[in-house]
Amino acid sequence: MVFVEYIAKDEKGGLFVSDVSKLKISIIEQAHQEGQLRLEAAKTQLEKDFENRKAQLLLDKEAERQSRLKEINQRFQVEAQQIRNQERQSTLVSKQNILKELFTAAQEQMASWSLANELTFLQSVLKKYKDEEIKVIFGQITADKLATEVLSQLRTEFPMVSFETLALPDQAGFVISNGKVDDTYLYDTLVDSIYKEESSHIAADIFKEH
Repeated sequence: MVFVEYIAKDEKGGLFVSDVSKLKISIIEQAHQEGQLRLEAAKTQLEKDFENRKAQLLLDKEAERQSRLKEINQRFQVEAQQIRNQERQSTLVSKQNILKELFTAAQEQMASWSLANELTFLQSVLKKYKDEEIKVIFGQITADKLATEVLSQLRTEFPMVSFETLALPDQAGFVISNGKVDDTYLYDTLVDSIYKEESSHIAADIFKEH
């Protein structure tokens, strides 16, 4: 200890002046050293706290940046999906319109058949009813193509068939009736039926991607 090291008594029990001066100097130096150590420790702790705060701020900013990036990415994904949905919907509508145009064209083509085509179709259907007594009602568009001699030929070929003189207005094709059930061969009905039953398969075949 400092006091043990420097305290010395004279012959009368007093302290030497030189030893007292040394003691003061030693105490001051020790206090200075302790102050320096405490100052260095405080400085070190301050720097450590600063680095910790800086690191935390960087982490916070990175977390905030990642959060914003995630939000932006999610928004982009939603908008991209909406665009894809709109494109699919637009494509679907376009395909449906094309199909409707195709079927409408088919209906118009049938309605404008030549007499030969009308007779070929009519005869192929009547052969399915050759053993039945049936009645045929023509649509007006088809009836206008059938001259008297053509009807006479049909009556000879299909003696069990009765051909009505009254026609269905604004229609092409015909209806076959056995008195209980009517089978419709009106062209717009036939085309519409095919459209409802087969349009999805036809669309898949027409618009399939290669």
